[in-house]
Amino acid sequence: MALHSASSALPFEHLMRATAGLRAQLRQEVLAAEGPAVLPAWSTLQVTGPHPVADGRGRAWFGYRATIDVAPGVPGEGSG
Repeated sequence: MALHSASSALPFEHLMRATAGLRAQLRQEVLAAEGPAVLPAWSTLQVTGPHPVADGRGRAWFGYRATIDVAPGVPGEGSG
């Protein structure tokens, strides 16, 4: 299995929006790295966050990170 990851930061806490954006990033990453015959195994998706951090101006940002597995050469569980 190959492991892929993505990260994102939002200026507000919103797990569902972060997850949607991370899924899109992972879909593109897997396509670029593995080719069209391999799809992400969405059942292995793990999202962590929010992880609050302050930027240089003291504003709060909320970081999220996602990982997903794929099986090289084997179609995944659907397009998501």
